[in-house]
Amino acid sequence: MLELRGIQGEAQDAFFHPDLDDLHDPLLMLGMEQAVDRLMLAQRRGERIMAYGDYDVDGATSVALIQEFLENNGFDVVPYIPDRYSEGYGLSEEGVRSASATGCGLIITLDCGIRAVDRVRDAKDKGIDVIICDHHLPGATMPDAHTILNPKQPDCPYPFKELSGCGVAFKLIQALTDRIGLSPWSAYDGLDLVALSIASDLVEVTGENRVLLHHGLKTVSRNSRPGIRALLQIVHCTPDYLTVRDIISRISPRINAAGRMSRATEAVDLLTARNEQRAAELATNLDRLNNIRRSYDEQVTAAAIQQLSERPEFEHINIVWGRNWHRGVIGIVATRLVEHRYRPSVVISDDNGVLVGSARSTPGLDIHALIRECKEHLIQYGGHAMAAGITVKPDSAQAFAQALDDAVGRELESVSRREPRHYDMEVSIAQCTPDLLRRLRKFEPFGPGSPAPVFLARDVRLTQSPRQVGREGRHLRLSMDAGQGRSLDSVGFGMGHRHAALAAADSVDVVFRVETECYRGVLQPRITLLDFWTDRH
Repeated sequence: MLELRGIQGEAQDAFFHPDLDDLHDPLLMLGMEQAVDRLMLAQRRGERIMAYGDYDVDGATSVALIQEFLENNGFDVVPYIPDRYSEGYGLSEEGVRSASATGCGLIITLDCGIRAVDRVRDAKDKGIDVIICDHHLPGATMPDAHTILNPKQPDCPYPFKELSGCGVAFKLIQALTDRIGLSPWSAYDGLDLVALSIASDLVEVTGENRVLLHHGLKTVSRNSRPGIRALLQIVHCTPDYLTVRDIISRISPRINAAGRMSRATEAVDLLTARNEQRAAELATNLDRLNNIRRSYDEQVTAAAIQQLSERPEFEHINIVWGRNWHRGVIGIVATRLVEHRYRPSVVISDDNGVLVGSARSTPGLDIHALIRECKEHLIQYGGHAMAAGITVKPDSAQAFAQALDDAVGRELESVSRREPRHYDMEVSIAQCTPDLLRRLRKFEPFGPGSPAPVFLARDVRLTQSPRQVGREGRHLRLSMDAGQGRSLDSVGFGMGHRHAALAAADSVDVVFRVETECYRGVLQPRITLLDFWTDRH
């Protein structure tokens, strides 16, 4: 496994034992010294600073990290996260007005700002300096900010380019810690927040991110903040065995629910809470908001799937629209439609004539580029290869749908429509002993760039008939014969519709992923079925 991943020699020890001493010097980042100088000036002046973040997990953790560190060191800080619906993504006009109204002389944008050319100009016109902390790709024109911290900006020599937004904020804190004269461990207090951001934002779990995530998860287990402990208690996660998958499936949706269903500042309040009782109250409220989000999610998903069954004219995409569908869930529903029927998916909500949509793609299809081909039907659009947001011109949903379907059809002529199933190596089920599965845990934490091991096993026999489980039998549960009276249990998520083919087979070839999970305080292997076939030929 190590050789397959190109990890050899001394790199093996660094892979299995990530060391904080291997983090890069924050001063290598273009603009870092200027940013630190400006913040120290703000401290001497008693200047108020706005910590302005995005409304997702990366943004909320960034604001919490900066707010907490600066306040602990005598800075005057105002946290601000824009309203998802009235202000939208990035530095907003309302945000700049609020900074001016509350007497801020400096705005630090967190997980946003790299394309906010006009809004940075507005702030400058009001006498407000802006430090941009972002990790997204810059546009053709850079904002005229006081300082830009972004390893992806032109001419930045920082060695690691894939930091999360909170990771960039952490590098700023590292540099400030040194300037103020604090112990380096003062910066490490916030590694639990950095770990949440890395896992949730799906950045590469390689290089510096692997070090930060590894030690951030240790911080969660040893001395996490009250807000994270309260969330873990709500979702029944054991801090000692928290995994990236737990964060993505249990923690992130609740933090994101604040921005989707209410105000994202509620998530910041939780992450900066110092009182256990207050943290428990805030965590309970986020759980309540997430339940509301799930209710909207289920309603819109059901309506979307029903609409798909009634709309056969689009051959290459899933596209649906409905009146007043909650904007906070349309991206999630688009993802569910990809799972429901494997093709790029768009969900559009008609809010009193304003057609706002969210798109999700399949690997190999750049949905942002394809949407750009149809821009004549759009008021605005933005995003990246796998996800995009759109605003459709009034009464143009049908025309946009047809244009996008045609564009995807042309692209599919050279792209496989079936999701490829990569596997690391072929093994026999008998090789998957408890000892081997425990040893594979050393490869954690998993994530993009460092995925969980995936194996192919051929001619596998089942010890009992496979079962459909979950709501409406959406998933498959099967037990594979591992020899010597042992069996290996596995779940295939979203594969319930393939039950009949599996049940009729004498033996199958299976592709499965190996991870670990904590169930009732016991750490055990988790085997996830990714694909199977009954006839190799």
